[in-house]
Amino acid sequence: MSEKQRIVVDIVADFVCPWCFVGLSSFLYAKEELGQTFEVIPRFRAYQLNPDTPLEGVDRQAYYEKKFPDAAQREMMRARLIESAMAAGADFDPALPTRIPNTLRAHSVLRWAHYDGKHVDVAKAIYNAYWKKGADIGEVEPLAEIAGGAGMDGAKVAERLLAREDEFPVRGEADALRRGGVNGVPTFIVNERAGFAGALPPGQLTEALKKAATL
Repeated sequence: MSEKQRIVVDIVADFVCPWCFVGLSSFLYAKEELGQTFEVIPRFRAYQLNPDTPLEGVDRQAYYEKKFPDAAQREMMRARLIESAMAAGADFDPALPTRIPNTLRAHSVLRWAHYDGKHVDVAKAIYNAYWKKGADIGEVEPLAEIAGGAGMDGAKVAERLLAREDEFPVRGEADALRRGGVNGVPTFIVNERAGFAGALPPGQLTEALKKAATL
């Protein structure tokens, strides 16, 4: 029996990006669809849309009203996002979270989850906690609880967050990706060669990953 072809997929994303949640949901579908032919290995890469966000976060409604002053435009964006999310199996209301946190701590937790082999579960848990429950994923206690629920040692996670462990390499990775040309998320990089951006619908992402694997 022949071995499956390996596809390493770097998922460049930020937790406060609703389209990244949609992209993750599409990717999990694609991973399942491709599983009979390919061994799909995801690696989550840190990216910060707003790296200068204070640790205490900012009011989300005020931020979007300033960035998109047209209320009708905001509502159209929300409706399109909800439709795309439902199509990808990520049913959530993007208006639920009240704050935009600094995601440096959340990316640190996901970095550690790779070493535990819990990265997919932890990524899903953080996105679900923020977008479906409005959890403050910029704070130590909620993040430790989320990580613990996804199979990590929550107490150890809290200890490492309080020690500000790995903040420098996480910030460095996000900065390096930005300097390398990533200016939109989610971005998918296949086998460190071919990359494309966008929260594609599940079927389209499946085909895009398959095509990129042959380049």
